[in-house]
Amino acid sequence: MLRRSPRALLLWIGAVAVTLVTALVVGTDLSALHRRARDLGPEVVVAVAERDLPVGDTLGSDDLRGRRVHRSQLPPGTIGPEELAGRVVAVPVLRDGFITEGNLAHRDRSGLDAVVPPGMRVVRIVAPVPTGALRIRSSYVDVLATFDVGTGPGIDSDGDEYSDPTVVVARGALVLGSDDTDTTATGADGTGAGVALLVTEEEARAVAYASAAAILTIALVPPEDARAPRPT
Repeated sequence: MLRRSPRALLLWIGAVAVTLVTALVVGTDLSALHRRARDLGPEVVVAVAERDLPVGDTLGSDDLRGRRVHRSQLPPGTIGPEELAGRVVAVPVLRDGFITEGNLAHRDRSGLDAVVPPGMRVVRIVAPVPTGALRIRSSYVDVLATFDVGTGPGIDSDGDEYSDPTVVVARGALVLGSDDTDTTATGADGTGAGVALLVTEEEARAVAYASAAAILTIALVPPEDARAPRPT
């Protein structure tokens, strides 16, 4: 009968011990992973932005993609990509950000009217824009009106008369869109652009008057100076 040497027996016992320890560690890790997966919840496919999405954009398939994420890791209101075609962006979304119901206008609304809150208006003006800043969508601007002092006092956005030839008729207005350069507009460089702005109802009247009686200029302002309510 073949007898094992003590050394071989020790090696065999060691191998068995390593195998048992390895199996125990792997089993423990697998159990931990399964418990974590149960805690995180099932994976679901949600929509994320393929690019920066400004206010007023109507979503199409090129604007978003699907991402698998555990349900517990998602913000409230996330939506699957198949549900978003034709929805209008009401609150901007940065590239790779989750798209939620809070970022979108109501399903029954479309176009720019989808992002106009109660008490607000969208107006279009033609005015010179700062050099190189034609693509100013989602920026905030002041609208300045310069009147001919010989025409008498005008009316500002608060409904007050003024004698200063240049006044602000809309403050911190959100730019919803801009046209291509309009060479018929009057500006310091002889050019201007059609710009759609979100303003208050009072500012809309002041801007309309100024458009007919004054030369308009827009000035970019930081978001901290925005006074017009943001769309919801």
